[in-house]
Formats: sequence, C-alpha cells, structure tokens
Amino acid sequence: MLTNVVNRLCNDRRFKWEMVILAGMYLGYAALIMCRATVVNAGPSILDDPSLGLTTTAWGDVLGWGTAGILVGKLVNGVLADRFGGRRIFILSLALCMLATGIFGTMSGVGFFSIAYFFALFAKSAGWPAMANLIGAWYPANWRGRIWGILSSSSRLSSVFSTLVLGSLFLVMSWQSVIGVAIALAGGVLVFLFVILKQAPSDVGFEERPSSDGDDPTQSHHLDHASLGEALLDFAKSPRVWLICASLMCLAVLMEFQSFIGIYLKETFHLQPGIAVMTSSVFPIGCLMSVLLGGFVFDVLTKMRRIIILGSMMIMAIGCIMMLLVLPSLELSADVALTVSLLSIMFFGLAIAPCYYIPMSVFSVDYGGKHCGVLVGIIDAMGYLAAMTFDFMGGRIADQPDGWHQFLIVLLYVAVVGFVMLSMFLYLEHRSQSKETTS
Repeated sequence: MLTNVVNRLCNDRRFKWEMVILAGMYLGYAALIMCRATVVNAGPSILDDPSLGLTTTAWGDVLGWGTAGILVGKLVNGVLADRFGGRRIFILSLALCMLATGIFGTMSGVGFFSIAYFFALFAKSAGWPAMANLIGAWYPANWRGRIWGILSSSSRLSSVFSTLVLGSLFLVMSWQSVIGVAIALAGGVLVFLFVILKQAPSDVGFEERPSSDGDDPTQSHHLDHASLGEALLDFAKSPRVWLICASLMCLAVLMEFQSFIGIYLKETFHLQPGIAVMTSSVFPIGCLMSVLLGGFVFDVLTKMRRIIILGSMMIMAIGCIMMLLVLPSLELSADVALTVSLLSIMFFGLAIAPCYYIPMSVFSVDYGGKHCGVLVGIIDAMGYLAAMTFDFMGGRIADQPDGWHQFLIVLLYVAVVGFVMLSMFLYLEHRSQSKETTS
C-alpha cells in the first residue's frame, strides 16, 4: 500500500496536489486545536494562580463562553465558507484564532478571559466548515470517510502534543509563556498555508470534480440548483439531519469531558497541575488511535455494518464511564486507581471519537453538496450548544460535595441517549440507501 502511494505521488500530479491540500488542512487544523488545547491545559495552573482567585465554577464559565463562541461561529462561518471559499476562511480562521489566544494570555479575571476565549473559539470554529468546502471540491465521495478520519486524527495528535509537550512546559514556565510558545508555532503553520493551500483543482490546472450524492456518484446532487433558503428547508424536513444533530449534541458533551479531565485528575488524585495536564493526554491518545483507522474502515463498511460497529463503540464508552463511577468503591491503592482511571479515560476517547467525527462529517458533505459548509455548521452548532450548556453546568456540579461522582452520572445518562440517537440515524442512513437501490 505504501509503495502504491509513493508511486502515485511520483507519477500522478493530481494525486500529489490532493495530498498537498490534505497536508495543509491537517497542519492548519492541528494549529487551531493547539491554540484551544493550550488554553484548556492552562486551566489547572490558572486555578492555582493565587493572583487570579478562580474557582472550578468560574473556569467552567470561561469554557462555556468559549463554547458559545464556537456555537455562534458555526452558524456564521459555514455560510462564509460556502460563499467565499474554504481556503480564504481557513487561513483567516487561524490568523484570528492566534490573535485572540494571544490576547487571552495577557488577561486576568473571568470577564476578560471569557471575552478573549469567546473570540478565539469563534475563529477556530471556521476550520471544520472550511475543510468541508475544500473536501467537496478536491476529493471523490468514496474517499471522504478516510479524509475526515485523517483530519480528525490531526486534532487528536495536536491534543496529544499540547498535553504532553506543551503540557510539560507548565512545569518550568508560566501559563502565559506556554501560550506564547503555542502562538509562535501556529504562526509558522499560517505562513505555510498561505503558500500551498488552493481552493479547487482548477487553481492548479485540473478539471473540477462533478458534484454528486454520496450514495450514487453517477447522479447529480439534489441541491445543485438550490438556493440557501431552499437548502435550509430541505435540511429542516430531513429526519436524518435532526437525528445526527441530536446524536452530535450528546457526543459533543462526551467530548467536552476533555476540558475537565486535567482538573478531575488533579482534584481526585491530588496531582500537580503540570502532571495532571500531561496524564490527561490519555484521552486524545485514545481518540487518535481510533479516528485514523476509523475513517478507512468507515469507507468500506456497508451502512448496515456501521450500525453494529459504531453502536458497539458507544456501548464501550458507557462501560468506561461506569468504571470511573464504581472506581472509588473498589478500594484500590492510589497508584492502581489512577492507572485504571487513565485506562478508562483512554478507552472512552477511543470509543467516542469515530462516532463524533466521522458520521456527521461524511453525511454533511454527501447530503449538503454545495451547501455542505452550512450543513456541517448547523450540526456542529447544535453539538456545541449542548457542550456550552454542559460547560456552565459541569464546573458547578464538580464544585459540589461528591461533585465528580455527580458529574460522571450526567455523562452516563448523556452517553445512553447518544447511543440511541446515533443508532437511529445510522438505521435511517441504511434505509435511505436501500430505498435508492430498490428504486
């Protein structure tokens, strides 16, 4: 397989450009995630800074306002990506995210933190719709699962880098200095994107790819001639759109656990802030292990088998939360309890990441067509609405007596509902393919 890829890179100029565009999106999205993850990872150090006097509740509010920035951004930036092109919006997204993250590092106080983080994540939110626009222009339908899987691994690899490498800097540097390092690294990526990223194959002398529905590449897309209003009406009438929104709302809450893991480990196992951040890397490591392979597997699975595989992953996630819940009652030694907790968190990330990233992303490009940026923005916005609500609630719950136990119970209920919603969506996807085949 590697030999075939190398041969195509040497002999197929179009394939070479497709890989260059993929590399650009990979590094660019990794830089966006690094900016966000560095702020999140600064949480334990910020809470330990006596000059700030922040509580877990206050930090949850900061995270909540950041998620609100993503929510607003998803609704706006999807339209902008489809209107002005993924390249322009992607580059602008990274530039503005760097600026706002840098401002965050100069602030103090919940209000100023919240405003800066709101605008940083507003800018960051444009990354996914912009990539959806670029993927629709550059890659065939039967590649989209693996492309999204690779790009999803970019966010997880960036999270691992941010928690392990940049996280280790919290042991020897101030949290403001660590944010400065992240901004400098992202700046190098921004220059690279400006040079190599292209909007469409025609920009480098190739024919445009014809638009098509994902299930039947020979058919023109049903939204090819639809206005934005007509596309929105079509989305509103689709049960699959509603179900993927509902399932993503649950999965976004489960993914948002990552924002609290460092504090959870610090308070539950009495770890130093820098150590808590570094050990929290088990979550993105678990995600990274599954999303890269998951995209390739997703492309070759029938829609019926997707129900079984992804449903099983959700059941695994439920089991991991239950393990964290019963762990205190097992009366294990501190070291063993920490090890079991970290393994549970790693497998939790491994289980939910493919369910979160891949079905929604592939469906948005396939079903949305030229309006895919809008559709992925709407679905993502619903997810971040749920995550924002959880951010505001989560900090307050964790601050209560026995708070982390109650926090995990909320996650458990959300995971069960998410399992049901995702299974129903995948079943309707299977049914829609069956109907098209029959007709």
